[in-house]
Amino acid sequence: MRLAIEELIQKWLAENPNERLPGAGEPLNLDEYFRWPEDLRLAYSLLKNSGHVPEEVELLREIGQLKQRLAESTDELTRSELGRRVQEQEVALNIRLERNRRR
Repeated sequence: MRLAIEELIQKWLAENPNERLPGAGEPLNLDEYFRWPEDLRLAYSLLKNSGHVPEEVELLREIGQLKQRLAESTDELTRSELGRRVQEQEVALNIRLERNRRR
């Protein structure tokens, strides 16, 4: 199997000599991959390579955006609503993280 994959890579490289891939010539950093739970590695890797992120990362981004809006807001009603949404998303994130720890 490994030989077949290497042959495919060599064939592609021969057909696309001017293609410059991100990270070409640099060693792979697999630290992040091995930090993921073993049963989720393949799924997370596929999601990452296709431009998607785990729900936890998406929640972190959303929390960051909500906190930014909260910091910029001057209206008390808006601040109250944003604060509530931040708390809801933090609870959702903590629940997901706890589920992952228990696996």
